[in-house]
Amino acid sequence: MATYGLAIILPVRNRWHYTGPILQQLATMGAMTAPHRVIVVDDGSTDGTPERVAADFPAVALIRGEGDWWWTGAIAQGMAYALGQTDVDCLLWLNDDMQLPADFWEQALKVAAEAIAQGALIGGIVLNEQDWVIFSGLTGGKPIRNLAEFATDFVPAHTLNGNLIVLPKVIAQQLGPPDYQRFPHYGGDYEYSERAQRLGLPVLVARNLQGRANYTAADVVRYLPVWMQWWLASPGERWQLLWVMRSLKFNYNIWHIVNRIYIDRPQVPRWRYEWFYVKKVAQCVATLWRPKAELRAEIIAYCQNQEIPADLVAKVLDR
Repeated sequence: MATYGLAIILPVRNRWHYTGPILQQLATMGAMTAPHRVIVVDDGSTDGTPERVAADFPAVALIRGEGDWWWTGAIAQGMAYALGQTDVDCLLWLNDDMQLPADFWEQALKVAAEAIAQGALIGGIVLNEQDWVIFSGLTGGKPIRNLAEFATDFVPAHTLNGNLIVLPKVIAQQLGPPDYQRFPHYGGDYEYSERAQRLGLPVLVARNLQGRANYTAADVVRYLPVWMQWWLASPGERWQLLWVMRSLKFNYNIWHIVNRIYIDRPQVPRWRYEWFYVKKVAQCVATLWRPKAELRAEIIAYCQNQEIPADLVAKVLDR
């Protein structure tokens, strides 16, 4: 198997407790030696992360922003550097909030070779300690949640989660960066993989390209539909949630969701965002008049459809 140069793009901000360990793992695995590069894109950290990166990992290419790139913009900056300043063959998007298995780098190089051979965009999977698939991609409109869904090492997907994606340099040049203007923090990964598929490029998920992360009941709640989050929250948290829906840090923020709904339109009028917000607020408040048993049953059914482990669902409902 040919060995290809791989550039890892690692967006970070104020999480040295994650960034430091994952950089150490990558260094130990050989990801920082030629023909490979690690590109850390720091979007305005104030916790000393960029200084520690520069001091502890001098082989890393460090790009520093002012805090307005967000996740998608940081990925775009890292891609621009990789395409313009390196001669690697493949790019790898990687989030820092996971632990890498001992064979991660070996598997990453194998997936890079497969991506180049097929001209494909290939995502990896993130598992919890029970081997439940937290992040992967969507196939048939439903997330891949179980390792048993892999009849082969690679399965077709419609969208990919950006935690872990490998793409050949030629595809990065063809597609350009993810849409960081419409999807600055959430949704840029989905938009990118969907754009690749519209151009006829294969989009796959690799079984053996893995990371691991802790996933708590609070994480489950964070990804539930907004009205479910509202109903499960305390009275004080409920009012805060209504304002958080307008923040880019919230994964169901109105800008992200409305842009997803109207993804085929180059521009969306402001009133559509505000009208969507009003409807979501009304949906949340309406739960106050709905039977408790009915709401619990809907949350349980949603979690079962997402194949969320029963122990996590029980902890969510205990809230």
